[in-house]
Amino acid sequence: MNRQKFSELKPMLLLHGTLLLYAVVSVFGKLAGIGMSMENTSMTFTMLGLELLTLAVYSVLWQQVLKRMPLHFAYSNKGVCTLWTCMFGILFFGEALTWGKAAGILVVLIGVWLVVTDHE
Repeated sequence: MNRQKFSELKPMLLLHGTLLLYAVVSVFGKLAGIGMSMENTSMTFTMLGLELLTLAVYSVLWQQVLKRMPLHFAYSNKGVCTLWTCMFGILFFGEALTWGKAAGILVVLIGVWLVVTDHE
């Protein structure tokens, strides 16, 4: 990949890497909730701490994203987090992918695609 193409791709990589990080927050939140239900305070506070740290890093990265691209473009891509959180639920927590969830994710992704490809 030549240098120019990579420099054009960098903002998108930053955007989607930041959104992936935001989706990871949901995993820490779920693990904190599991720790609470098991009355495991060390697990609960560890996961809450990781969740807070991840949110802090996300907030700094999100500001960098917003500096580099239009607001409507960045926010419309946040719908991709729905896909990530569903995948994390399946991979880490044994949650099921139902037809309804799959259809919902598809609708969200089509919506993101429609917004980001609509050039006036």
